[in-house]
Amino acid sequence: MTNREIAQKLGISPAALSLIINHKPGVSDSTRDRVLTELQEMGCDNLIKKAPAVPSNNLCFIIYKRHGEVLDLHPFFLLLMESIETRARSYGYNILLCNLDKRKSMEPQLAHLEELDCQGAIVFATEMEDEDMELLQELPIPMVALDNDFSRLSCNSVSINNQMGTFQAVEYLVRMGHRRIGYLKSLIRINSFKERQIGYEDALTHFGLSFSDGHILNVHYSEEESYRDIRQFFESHPSYDIPDAFVCDDDTMASGALRAFSEHGYKVPGDISIIGFNDRPNCEVTTPPLTSINVSKQGLAGESVDELMRMIQNPDKSTQESRSRKIRIGTKLTVRESVSPPSKNV
Repeated sequence: MTNREIAQKLGISPAALSLIINHKPGVSDSTRDRVLTELQEMGCDNLIKKAPAVPSNNLCFIIYKRHGEVLDLHPFFLLLMESIETRARSYGYNILLCNLDKRKSMEPQLAHLEELDCQGAIVFATEMEDEDMELLQELPIPMVALDNDFSRLSCNSVSINNQMGTFQAVEYLVRMGHRRIGYLKSLIRINSFKERQIGYEDALTHFGLSFSDGHILNVHYSEEESYRDIRQFFESHPSYDIPDAFVCDDDTMASGALRAFSEHGYKVPGDISIIGFNDRPNCEVTTPPLTSINVSKQGLAGESVDELMRMIQNPDKSTQESRSRKIRIGTKLTVRESVSPPSKNV
């Protein structure tokens, strides 16, 4: 018996029968229930397609550790979690936390991720390289990268406007009268740090200041290691012509530098001014309190959830051209006490 003949026997149109057996809207509940019952009685229940699973209301927040040298020391993602969860709940979704560690076998980690039945994922991509993101893009769910632009990849991302931040730092130092501005550069080169250095160098050019490789100090990322590196640098370069101000890749190195400069006899501020990046909570308790570039945690978290929801609610099922979206969150200078006009003695 054909579907048309079955529909005629049931007293409905072939189109209505198609809607019912495919679990699609368009017929009343009473008609649907009657037809499904009669199909079973007729022995035609094989026509009834398996009902689609009810989509979960879960989103996944993936913490990706490539080497752990940044995230193991300062888990910045913890400062974002509350805002991400709050924004996700406003859409009726829950957040599941998942850790991926490249130092371990990836296959079982990815298998576990697929078992979570999430509708989409936000990937905290601070330590990631392009190859890492390309691997995750093979997962069959919408995905937004957070804290990494992946400018060469077609993936949606929400990241810090890092070049704006270091420009703001240099601009403030110039306004305070500084002309010899150095840079504390982390030996760990994540994408954000690379962009911050570009912003620093571009700002020097913009303000007509000279650039010198000798004004860039390469130090380890942690506070203790940067403190040690700067102490050792001074010991091995006793006649170093130190700049009168420094911009830093991150607050961690700036905190170590504050201690090292002070122990070497420099006053901060006065002899040396210093500006950090990220405006971490400890900036308020360093000696002196650290001027820093503020990154909006709420902005990063909110935009990443909003972008993921846009992708989930508007899947691109057409053959029309689709392009990735790269969202940048602006920065703001937080002025404290680690910057002053340059000393005439420096």
